[in-house]
Amino acid sequence: MRTLDLEKEFKRLEELIANSGTFFLAGHLNPDGDTIGSMLAIASVLKRLGKKVRLFSQDPVPDNLRFLPHTGSIRASLPSGKFDAAILLECSTPARGGDLETVLKKAGTVVNIDHHKTSEFYGDINIVEPHSSSTAEIVHRLFYNMNVNITRREAACLYTGIVTDTGRFHFPATSPRTLETASRLLETGFKFSRVNDLLYATKTCEALKILGRALESLEFTAGGKLAVLTLKLSDFKDFGARPEHSENVINFGMMAPGVKAAVMFREEKGRISVTFRSRGHIDMSAVAKSFGGGGHRNASGCRFQGTMHAARLKVLAVLTRLLA
Repeated sequence: MRTLDLEKEFKRLEELIANSGTFFLAGHLNPDGDTIGSMLAIASVLKRLGKKVRLFSQDPVPDNLRFLPHTGSIRASLPSGKFDAAILLECSTPARGGDLETVLKKAGTVVNIDHHKTSEFYGDINIVEPHSSSTAEIVHRLFYNMNVNITRREAACLYTGIVTDTGRFHFPATSPRTLETASRLLETGFKFSRVNDLLYATKTCEALKILGRALESLEFTAGGKLAVLTLKLSDFKDFGARPEHSENVINFGMMAPGVKAAVMFREEKGRISVTFRSRGHIDMSAVAKSFGGGGHRNASGCRFQGTMHAARLKVLAVLTRLLA
């Protein structure tokens, strides 16, 4: 992976914000708490600075994140106009954000803010920090450098990004700086216990039923080291559920004693979404990248065009060799 002077890139972004008036913000497909939280926090600060902002997500905001302020401002349709800057959040490649080519071509400056080690340096400004727990942690650092006084609502958004991407401070990417950042956010006085309750102690009926169906599919291979979960289109149809209702389901596969890695296959229209989890040194980002995806060492994903059977054959063959 390329290296660059992050402080210099931060400075360039600060100058861009100061000298630009219109911004386009986008996150990755099937957005999560880090993508949505970071996007909303940046948009709020930009608007307070007098900037015009357009927020985009090709896929809808998950139900469990709609408590965050101004999620209704995130649109699924691409704008036709030009922007001084386009900021992509958690997109290792522009394609991770959807079909953005027309917007990016007309943008004055493209900014890539990401914390995945598989991120490509496609931006005019690249703030890629794989050692950060989350994009929200990077965004907080940007605000700190800019001497921005973060509001309670902005803090709630950034905290959501950090707490979800660290698995409630459980994942290895959690660092002393991560906890220091969370502490600074709590100092604003937002109701973090309410945020935790909405994120982790509240599930829709659809999500609970999808979890049950996924657990029914649970199987173990590679001598008990690999947990495999499968969700078909018919499962979602049975319960009137959407893909977002399967968020975090894969983590239940990691709970069984002896399991070193888990994979979940989720059938969508015309493609299969594959999610990976692992413990320790087992690098799932390399597996995901070999199939055109990416992510972190212990949490990654990719997508296949084709059938569930074909996807399972290819992925399980690789994982079985890895865990042998």
